[in-house]
Amino acid sequence: MSADHLDVKDFDRFLRNATEPGSSARNTRLVRHLLAACAPCQENLERAVSKQSGERDYGASFAGAERSLNAFFAKELHGSSSPEELLAELSRLPAREQAARVTAEDRFAFPAFIRHLVDASHAVRYKDPAQMLHLADLARLSAAACSAEAAGSDLKKSDLQGHAWRQYGNALRVLGRLHEAEKAVATSQHHLKAGTRNPLLRAQFCTLAAASLRTAQRRFAEAIELCDEAGEIYADLGDNNALAGSMVQKAIALLYSGEAEEAVRTLNQTIPLIDAERDPNLLLAACHNLIRCYIDLGRPEHALSIYSEMRDLYKRSDDPLIRLRASWQEGLLLRDLGHLRAAEAALLEVRQGFVSRELHYDAALVSLDLAAVYVKLQAEAELRQTLAESVPIFQALGVGREVLASLLQLQQLSHKTRQALDLLRNLSSRIEKLPSRQTLS
Repeated sequence: MSADHLDVKDFDRFLRNATEPGSSARNTRLVRHLLAACAPCQENLERAVSKQSGERDYGASFAGAERSLNAFFAKELHGSSSPEELLAELSRLPAREQAARVTAEDRFAFPAFIRHLVDASHAVRYKDPAQMLHLADLARLSAAACSAEAAGSDLKKSDLQGHAWRQYGNALRVLGRLHEAEKAVATSQHHLKAGTRNPLLRAQFCTLAAASLRTAQRRFAEAIELCDEAGEIYADLGDNNALAGSMVQKAIALLYSGEAEEAVRTLNQTIPLIDAERDPNLLLAACHNLIRCYIDLGRPEHALSIYSEMRDLYKRSDDPLIRLRASWQEGLLLRDLGHLRAAEAALLEVRQGFVSRELHYDAALVSLDLAAVYVKLQAEAELRQTLAESVPIFQALGVGREVLASLLQLQQLSHKTRQALDLLRNLSSRIEKLPSRQTLS
């Protein structure tokens, strides 16, 4: 048991109002210490009871806490088939019929299957964002159809709905549908507030939905605050790997807010916490973003050193989008180290990969990186061709006329390296401010 005992003040607040906002993490620590027969905490509880005995009847507080605990520990029902079998059965059907089955048939409406759908959705976030959204939608429908009896209690049904809507909102965010994602995340928060106030679900909500969305919306201060809240909960629960996940998300918000040095410090604190065997993708995400920090800071040698150490981990990933992003990093490193033709080859391949997947935001940024290579090479014909090919990509992003005009202006500046590179940096900054970026996290 942790030595971080609950004091008299904690128990006093618990007795007065066990369900006050922000109390979930404290209450979880409290219950864990008491169930483990923690002697110092038992003494502090007795002191708190003695303190309040002359002030008020605290029986109602105990009754409220007991109802919350009963709802939290209520046993859920299990389906007649495993979640894996049910998902395999659904996958053989057209997407529309899958949704109809999940809504109409009770055997799909039980907690383990809902959580399996959420996990399956999260697993394909890089490989197939459309499938990510589809599976999250099935989870949302299954949670709505799940009865309170199957969930274990009304409060636990609300937990399931909040869990499913959180993933649905995150999938919408990945696809760049931020207005819809905002509504879905708000719905998730509503359900979670009506549930058991499970601190783990709150922490997952903060990092996997709310903070990611706020980062995409460029509301960086809010994203960082949410990551800090999640980190406190994970630290309290003793889950260092999940704590590391919240810190990676915080570092991404710092990086895109222009605080690359602070992002480096955060990532260097994070990497030792990661269980590489349990979560190699988290280690990859941390190092990937650390490389990007050093690129942005103009320190390609540091970035190359980390990239060289991580090359095998990149290669072991079977996710095509992760590999594309690794190749993009490599192209930037080659460019900044002066290997311009090698950088050109890497960036051309990456741009085609993003274009073929209709990831216009990333394709636009790679196009600007490629244009910078041609400016440095003084390759005017290749620069003009690249800019001409980029116009439809930028139009698909819905950028304003001034951005398209800047692309045309670049052609006139191809022989003026410094001015052209300054204009490219300005364009990249403007594109990065569009709320569409998908991060590796």
